[in-house]
Amino acid sequence: MGRIILRYPASLTGIASLLLLTCFYWATGTLWPTELPPYANSSREITGTALMLIVLPPYFMAFVIVTQRRSLDLVEQLKPQLSDPQHADDAAAAIRGGPRRSWLAGSLAGIAMGLLNTRGHYAFTSSTTPAIDISIVFGQLLLWLLVGLVFGRRVVTAASFNRLGAVTEFDLFQLDRLKPLAWSGMMDVLMIAGALALTPLQALDAEFRWYNYSFALLIAIPASLTLLLWPLWHIHDRIRHEKARRISEVEKLITESGRIARQDQDHILQIETLLTHRDRLREQRTWPLSTALISRVFLYLIIPPLAWVGAAMVEMFVDRWIGAA
Repeated sequence: MGRIILRYPASLTGIASLLLLTCFYWATGTLWPTELPPYANSSREITGTALMLIVLPPYFMAFVIVTQRRSLDLVEQLKPQLSDPQHADDAAAAIRGGPRRSWLAGSLAGIAMGLLNTRGHYAFTSSTTPAIDISIVFGQLLLWLLVGLVFGRRVVTAASFNRLGAVTEFDLFQLDRLKPLAWSGMMDVLMIAGALALTPLQALDAEFRWYNYSFALLIAIPASLTLLLWPLWHIHDRIRHEKARRISEVEKLITESGRIARQDQDHILQIETLLTHRDRLREQRTWPLSTALISRVFLYLIIPPLAWVGAAMVEMFVDRWIGAA
C-alpha cells in the first residue's frame, strides 16, 4: 500500500482529503448526528449526506490527477500521426497549464453552482442545528467548487485535443488509429458517471428523493456531451469533408464510365467496382468512435440510473419489510 501511495499522487491526495473530511464531519456531529434538523426524517439521511460530501471531493481530486496523466499519454500516442511533432508538445504544455488557465472561471462557476444548490441563508440565520447545516453548506460549496475546477481543467484538455484534431493525419478506412482523440472524452464520461453513481449515498435512509439528483443531472448531461464531443469535433469535420470529396470523385468516374459506349466485361466490372467503392464510402462513419467505444459510453451512462434504481428498490424493500413487521 505504501508503494502505491508514493508512486501515485492521486492515491495520496484522495486518502489525505478523505481522512480530513471524515474528521471534519465527525467533529461537527454531521456524520453521526445526535439531534436532527427539522427537515430531516432520520439520522441516516444526515449521515448519508455527510458520506456523499466526504467521498465525492477526494474522488474528483484523485480522478483529475489520473485523467491528466492519461491525457498526456494519449498526446504521445498521437504524436506519430501529427504533421509536426511540435503540435504534440504544445498540446501537452496546454494540458499541464490547464489549472492556471482555468482556475478563475472554474472557481466562479463552481461557487455559483454551489450557491444554487445550498441553503446558506437558512443555515446561518434560522437553523436549530447550525453546526450540521453550516457544515453541509460548506461541503456543498467545496464539492461544487471542485466540480467547477475539474470541469474547467478538462475543458482546456478537450480544447487541446480539438486543436490536435486539426493536424492529425488520418486514413478514412482506418479511423481506429484516432482512438486517442476519442479516449480523452471517454475518461470524462467515466468520471462523471462514477460521480453520479456515488450520489445515492444520500439515500442511506432508504428514501429516494429526486431533488437530490436533478441538479447534478442537469449539470452532468451537458458536461458529458461537451467533454466527449469537443475533442472530436475538428477531426469529425475533416473526416466528413474528406468523405464527401472522395464520394464526389467516385461519382464523377461513374458518370464518365457510363458515357462510354462499349459494354464489355472489363468495363462492366470497372463500373461495378466504382459503385461498390461509393457505397462503402457512404457507409463509412465520420466520428472516430467505434462500436466498442460507443458501447462503453452507453455502459458508463447507464451506471448512475442503475444505482438510483437500486436505491429506490432498497427503499421499497425496507418499507415493505417494516410494514410487514
